[in-house]
Amino acid sequence: MGSRQIQIFSDSQLVVHQVNQAFTAKDISMTAYLQHARHLLTNFDTHLISQVPRSENSHADALARLASALELSASLGQARRVRYSSARYLIINNSLYKGGFSLPYLRCLTLEEGNYVLREIHEGICGNHSGARSLAHKAIRQGYFRPSLYTDVQAFT
Repeated sequence: MGSRQIQIFSDSQLVVHQVNQAFTAKDISMTAYLQHARHLLTNFDTHLISQVPRSENSHADALARLASALELSASLGQARRVRYSSARYLIINNSLYKGGFSLPYLRCLTLEEGNYVLREIHEGICGNHSGARSLAHKAIRQGYFRPSLYTDVQAFT
């Protein structure tokens, strides 16, 4: 590692105090986590771990509020489908992308952006007023995606 000093910020007061050895870990899984964290800290000459209050960490606070507001399905099948489908998406520079096996990342579009892209591909300077399926594949080849792309294209043409 090139760094010899590290500064760590955590929103968990318990974790901060356990790593700083002010508290002891009582749970077996927490003890294993704590040992691993302390082992990683031996790679640095100096380290500083400090707790950031939630009032000063608006991003973590917003995520916590969002997570507590969501209701997850009790159905294991539906929960598994959500977990698998969400694994295909990622955020790059505040834009949502859908990853594919044989395709590059496809930028997810809003309804307005999707309509604009379809109109440009269909009627633009290079457009040839193609059919619905062809238009959808052209949009994908250009790197764009909408969950309702095929139905949008059917309605558009």
